[in-house]
Amino acid sequence: MTAQTVKAEQDFHAQVSQIVIEELELEDGELTDNGHFVDDYESDSLSLITVVSRIEKELGVVIPKTELGDLVNLRLLVTAVARHSGENANA
Repeated sequence: MTAQTVKAEQDFHAQVSQIVIEELELEDGELTDNGHFVDDYESDSLSLITVVSRIEKELGVVIPKTELGDLVNLRLLVTAVARHSGENANA
């Protein structure tokens, strides 16, 4: 992981966290980096699609649909957003 990737993750963490909290209807402080969206927060695939759609709309970052099944917690989601943010900068 490069220093640039770490900075991008830090930049996106608060924004992605807020989207997840709102869409999963969680209380402030309930969301953790490693909490499993389905097992710990009783989310479903439709909720994750909604989260990813909001990320695309609000942050301008497109995450390929093929990766959705792997994004099971906030840490993995933020990493994916940071990774794909550079790809979409010139789109």
